[in-house]
Order: sequence, then C-alpha cells, then structure tokens
Amino acid sequence: MPKKKKCPEFENHERWLVAFADMMTLLFALFVVLYAIAVVNTSKVKQVTESMQVAFGIKEEVPKEEGTIPRGPDSRESIFRYIKGNTSREQILQRIVRERAAIIAAQAKQMEQKLAQRLYGAKQFPDREKKPVDRLIYVARDPDGIRITLLSRVLFEPGSYELKPATKDLLRGVAEVLKGIGRMIRVEGHTDNLPFERNGLSNWELSCLRATNVTKYFLETGLFPKGSIYPAGFAETRPIAENDTPEDRALNRRVDLKILYDNPDDYIPPDDQLGNEEKSDKE
Repeated sequence: MPKKKKCPEFENHERWLVAFADMMTLLFALFVVLYAIAVVNTSKVKQVTESMQVAFGIKEEVPKEEGTIPRGPDSRESIFRYIKGNTSREQILQRIVRERAAIIAAQAKQMEQKLAQRLYGAKQFPDREKKPVDRLIYVARDPDGIRITLLSRVLFEPGSYELKPATKDLLRGVAEVLKGIGRMIRVEGHTDNLPFERNGLSNWELSCLRATNVTKYFLETGLFPKGSIYPAGFAETRPIAENDTPEDRALNRRVDLKILYDNPDDYIPPDDQLGNEEKSDKE
C-alpha cells in the first residue's frame, strides 16, 4: 500500500504584521504621553512645583529670566525649560561671576569710604586728585578681590624694611577698617626692577621682609585672628607701572593689602550646584 504524502506546511508570510502592530501601539502610546505633557495644566504644575520646593528645601522661585509658564495658544510649548534647576553650566558660571563682581565692587566702595572717614574724618580722600605717586593710600578693585596699596616711601626708609614709627598710626587705622571683614588678607611686598644688594639681601628678601613686618604689626594689634593674614614677597615680578622713570619705579615699590575672595565658604562649584559631584580617580 503506498504511503500517503504529507501536505506541505502552511508558511505564514505575514508574521511581520505582529511586530509592526506592536511598534505602532508603542508609538501611539508615546505620542499620547507627549501630547499630555504639552497640554499644560498650569494650576497642577504650580502645585507640583511648590510641593517639590518644599520637599527639597528650595525657597527660591522659578528664575525670572526663564519666564513664566505660558498660557493660551502658547501653552503647547515644552514646560521643561521652566522647571527650576534646568540651568546650563555656562549660565551658572556667568551668574557666579556677576554676583562676585557686584559683591567686590560694593565692598570696595564701602571700604574706601571707611578708610577716608578713619584717616581724614569728614573729608573724602583729599589726595584723590593727586598723582598716584603722591597719594598716601588708595583702593582698587581686582577681579579676584580688593587691593589697598601703600607706597613704600610712606612705610619705610629707602632700602630699609623696618617700619617708620610715624606710619604705625596709619596702619592702625587701616587695621581698624579691615578687622571685621572676615576674609583672608595677603600682605604683598613689591619692589622696582633696580638691583638691590645690601647686607646680602636682594629684591626678593627685601619684599618679603617688608611684607612680613607689616603682617607682624597687624597681628600685634590683636584685631586679626591667626591664620587670617599672611605675607608674600614678589620682588619686581608684578609691576603696576613701567620701570623707565623714577615716578613709575616709586609706584612699583609698594605694599599691597590684598583682600581675597576665594574662601571655600563663599564659592560653590558649578558641579555641586548641578548635583554632578565628580569623584576623584583615586577613590
């Protein structure tokens, strides 16, 4: 008896429709979610924002420069740009620079007024209109802090690093102004570019010794805690004028009181503000 031949198995050529239908379903769900996000319920968004601020201890409001959540025909715009914290690194850096510059400018002006009041009474720096080389003291604002400049001729005899007795009252007045500033102070000694060799000393030693003696006097007043003020000598490496005339060289022979604004407590790195703390490779 002959064997029966098996019928050929049916091959389904439309199996791809199942995968295609699944993909279309997912795409449909995605567009529904996107549409739901685009159509903003402002009252609910406000409630969610306020509850999140309370939960995370955030008191600030949504930044004004980002605008408010749009209403009416514009309500379909994405809401993500209005959520607090969605700020780029560049914006944070620019904000920190602006705030830092504003603080330094305001405190420099206030410090100048206090120095004028302390040194000259009701007058406002009578030597302001004089040439820099003839000034007793002047205040300048640097990108990283405030600089109070005293020319060496006011504090020391030529070639000496011992303070003149008559200048201690001046330094005492400056110390009274700076005593409550609460920032690190670097006393910088500077010289001109003329070679100096006396008793085995060079411009480096001279600038360091002058800065050290001013620092020691400030500490002797008892107005500054230890570790809040320190000396540094720069010799002729940081001139503020050309060294081609006697007047310019006199400007470079100076002692600067640099109020530094780089204290760790005053500056929050952008990575920490964004919550992106970088781990050290050594960990």
